[in-house]
Amino acid sequence: MTPPAVRSLRLDRRAALLVATGLAVMFSSGLAAGWMLERYDAGVGFSREAERIAEVLELAPGKSVGDIRAGTGRWTVDMARRVGPDGQAFATVGPDPAHVLMATVADSGLDNVTVITRTPPDLPRLPLACCDAVLLRRVYSDLQRERPGFLESLRRVTKPGALVAVIEFHPDAPTGPPRDTLPRRDVIAEFTAAGFTLVQDHERWFGNTYCVVVRRGGDEGPTAAR
Repeated sequence: MTPPAVRSLRLDRRAALLVATGLAVMFSSGLAAGWMLERYDAGVGFSREAERIAEVLELAPGKSVGDIRAGTGRWTVDMARRVGPDGQAFATVGPDPAHVLMATVADSGLDNVTVITRTPPDLPRLPLACCDAVLLRRVYSDLQRERPGFLESLRRVTKPGALVAVIEFHPDAPTGPPRDTLPRRDVIAEFTAAGFTLVQDHERWFGNTYCVVVRRGGDEGPTAAR
């Protein structure tokens, strides 16, 4: 006959094994669920913001759009699909390496995207008067001292009446990149001083960001456009 103490020890070991197995299953399930939720949020979040960007930039088949410092190229590819084969998308490199952007474009199978790899920090380096719309997503604050020259160049590469969307983190955002970001009022002031007209001001965009949409004036120059 097995002594009671031995039977109790065996039961304790079995109980501990069952608890450990249950915890492992719960932990792995939690990780899987968290990963799936993260993937879901990333996908749905991207789709919703991409739809809003297309709306505020008035993207349509046949239009041309620029994505300055396009990162991985995900937004570029989405906008290129929206303007269609009769339209054109231009993307400049940064902050991700050029090969990352070019790989995203290549994987998309689209042939209406032009990637511009050599871009000085203060110039968009897009073709002159090429774009009906331009996206600056979490880019403008990084330009710092180059912004005045950048805005002059932006007027040259956009068509009269072109729309520009500037998306940035709020300076007081609890989550965001470790860098200084411009308040909305500063973005609006700098663009209007350069001859652009404010057409939309979204204080709450997605997450902790805002979106300012401006329209390029005619070719009279910044003073007349104000």
